[in-house]
Amino acid sequence: MESIGDRITKARRYLGMNQKELCEKAEINEATLSRYENGLREPKAATLSKLAEILEVSTDYLLGITDIRNYKTLKDDMNKNVESIYENTKEMLKQDGLMLYGKPATKEDIDHILKAMKVGMLMALEKDND
Repeated sequence: MESIGDRITKARRYLGMNQKELCEKAEINEATLSRYENGLREPKAATLSKLAEILEVSTDYLLGITDIRNYKTLKDDMNKNVESIYENTKEMLKQDGLMLYGKPATKEDIDHILKAMKVGMLMALEKDND
């Protein structure tokens, strides 16, 4: 399992930031950051929160509770995936020959199915984002 220091280092490098830049933004000295990254000390809650904000990750990520770096990114990705699934399904349903209860599906039938699908997907997203 990665330590807080390992995760600080990984997030800092991911952003292409050196220790000095992070220290300036977090208003801590380089020796302190070095101790964090080498696992010799752990940051206090306020410092951890500040580091997470600067590194664009969650405190849960730095603490090792989750491997998801950033919940905003995850939420954006989920929204994009829902839209993509919806658009692909919409195209499939518009193809000729779709049957519903043994009869050709009307444009109105397809619209109702798509509306119900979209509502369901949005409800699932809201639940996941709570």
